[in-house]
Amino acid sequence: MNKIILALTVFIMSFSTLQAGNQHALKHANPMPNLMRIAIKNAPLLGIDAKQMASLKEWVTKSKPVMQEMVKKVVTEEKMLHEKALDTDADTVKEAEVMLETRKKIIAMKTKCRTMLKSTLTPKQYADVITIYRSVR
Repeated sequence: MNKIILALTVFIMSFSTLQAGNQHALKHANPMPNLMRIAIKNAPLLGIDAKQMASLKEWVTKSKPVMQEMVKKVVTEEKMLHEKALDTDADTVKEAEVMLETRKKIIAMKTKCRTMLKSTLTPKQYADVITIYRSVR
């Protein structure tokens, strides 16, 4: 029963956000903060050196295409679930598992990103990234 409620809640929330474009889709598919963007955009303010920046950019180069594909998959799966809910009596809860698994993968990747930031930046730089993130939210 909890899975049904969760799937329906996710479905209802997701439908209202599908209209807002890719940036909104990323936020929708991903509840984790985008700390990498904050770090890179504020590199001079944070005192990020060339070696640190190279590590951050390497992470982005490897991870961004993977993340974009996962976000597309979540959006596609949500659209499919929405249509099936309108057109058939299919068990959409079972089919929602694909979308929910992809969301878990997104969360795991964002967690790895946070760990990478913590190991690349100094503790002060990382704390400043969090402060900046909170101030712009």
